[in-house]
Amino acid sequence: MTMETLNGTLVCAGSLSVDDAEALQQQLLASPEAPLDLDACTHVHSACLQVLMAAPARIAAWPRDAALAGWLQSTLN
Repeated sequence: MTMETLNGTLVCAGSLSVDDAEALQQQLLASPEAPLDLDACTHVHSACLQVLMAAPARIAAWPRDAALAGWLQSTLN
């Protein structure tokens, strides 16, 4: 998974695995106001989902995959 900050937005691409949960949490805690771009995300492990549920992340872009986007939107909204 690739995670980087571009123009103040945390951009995640690929698969958010269990190994990414701590880094995701650290990024969200370091910049709680930064929007989160999940457009290029293909999978979100439940550990990362828990991080997203606990953090007040503002989703700027949902995943392109309709099933993943729907699942995340129903869980996080």
